[in-house]
Amino acid sequence: MNRNKSSAFLWGAFVLLLVLASSAHAQVFDFAFTSSGMKATGTIDIVSGVAQSGTINVTGVPVEADPSTLITAAGSLLPGSGAVENHNGDVLTYDNLVNFSNDPILTGNGLVFVAGQYGPTHYNTLIGLNGGDAYGNLSPGEYTLFVGEALLDGNGNVIAPEYVYHWDTAFGSLSLTAIPEPATYAAVFGLAALGLAAIRRRKIAAA
Repeated sequence: MNRNKSSAFLWGAFVLLLVLASSAHAQVFDFAFTSSGMKATGTIDIVSGVAQSGTINVTGVPVEADPSTLITAAGSLLPGSGAVENHNGDVLTYDNLVNFSNDPILTGNGLVFVAGQYGPTHYNTLIGLNGGDAYGNLSPGEYTLFVGEALLDGNGNVIAPEYVYHWDTAFGSLSLTAIPEPATYAAVFGLAALGLAAIRRRKIAAA
């Protein structure tokens, strides 16, 4: 391969990797919900504006029964859309839509995280994260977090169906931080390698 063809090949590959690098986009995000009450952190995997999977950990969750204490709650994202219910009869609807062009980026239905399945659409723990307030009224920068959970004994029997029922409504904030995909790193390193190779070849040709 002569120098001209080699240079053309290198620059063609360089352009291809540049395109790949620009088209590669992070789909996994770390998120954090903060309010004067409950706080939550977790991750979500977003594909084409829809959350596909994820987890959440909530701290500062108040127990309904006396003496009121603070506990933690955790769950996994329920994919798709629909409605779910817990032992207390709390029903959450969800659509898992995430639109970064909107403010808030979540709809009034938002995301649902669950744990402890005991029926097709029934879970012991429901955690809802949505835009706006508890009634679906959307306001810029406002998010709501809900936790509903029953207290079970060691055999899975319900001791207190409304052990936890709490909304942090319209006062919470939500932040997301993208986690770059491996393809993004590969494209960047490939661009760097091709750039160095092109510079080296030019130096050799000029010598």
